[in-house]
Amino acid sequence: MVWDILKGDQVPTLHNNRELYEYLGRLAGALDSAGQHDLEQVVTTAMGNASSLSTEFLGESRLALRRVLSDGGSALTSQERTDLVDVLAQLDQALERRA
Repeated sequence: MVWDILKGDQVPTLHNNRELYEYLGRLAGALDSAGQHDLEQVVTTAMGNASSLSTEFLGESRLALRRVLSDGGSALTSQERTDLVDVLAQLDQALERRA
């Protein structure tokens, strides 16, 4: 099932679950490089839900990204934090549309 959201000027705009999965992989790598191994594991665990129901994958991804923002946002670059906030907004929007 594809996560189809409204397109906007957000960076990065994700168009489907595969793009979300790829984003999570890049974020996990950035967290690992920053020594944030616990948060990297949280993101990697969310990635493991990619084969689950789409709503479950989106929800678990949102929970993981919220935790990264609250617990490890300072380990990210300014652009990585901006991207994370944008992706969270997209997840919120997508899940609200499914409710």
